[in-house]
Amino acid sequence: MTPLTHDPVLLAYARSETVPFPYHHLPETFPAETAARLRETFPRTGFTRVAGQDPDKTYTMWTRPLHPEPAGELPQPWREFVREVTGARYRAGLAALTGLPVESCPVEVNLWRYPPDCWLDPHVDKPGKLVTHVFYFNEPWSASWGGSLLLLGSQDEGDVVRRITPVHNSSVVLVRGETSWHAVEKARPGNPDAVRLSAQVIFHRPE
Repeated sequence: MTPLTHDPVLLAYARSETVPFPYHHLPETFPAETAARLRETFPRTGFTRVAGQDPDKTYTMWTRPLHPEPAGELPQPWREFVREVTGARYRAGLAALTGLPVESCPVEVNLWRYPPDCWLDPHVDKPGKLVTHVFYFNEPWSASWGGSLLLLGSQDEGDVVRRITPVHNSSVVLVRGETSWHAVEKARPGNPDAVRLSAQVIFHRPE
């Protein structure tokens, strides 16, 4: 079996957009075999529920850190994933895609689970974040199930400019800005498969 480290993230497939703010959508993120291995081995344990209510946003979801301080052992495909997205090749590709100096930025990698009672209110990322790459591992997933990433024209959750369904092997690169409003809508209950699975790679501005 070909190791993940020989299957780079397919950043060349990214579709770059500027409305409502700069972002890049990848309908295909990994070669099919790599994506299938990551989906099949997506961890089901080790997650912690996080919830908050502050002036910026309210949210509820489950998370598991992978880097720099991993929570427990990981399946081999996910260890390879972490090596890839924290390595020089991926950083160089993301820098070329976004035009931002991520090569020298601290990086954080997390897994996320959103059951139907989870959501993330409209918000702009904190100034310390530079770029966030969100990877999806949901198969099947229907747009009718909800759980989409909402790219917004303002703080109003109804001001949806783009709705990105979290389908397997797709991903989105979000460039942080003062108007980069986004949210995650609740998945609709009643479907046992409607647990939204994703990974995030976050590049922080150097202190």
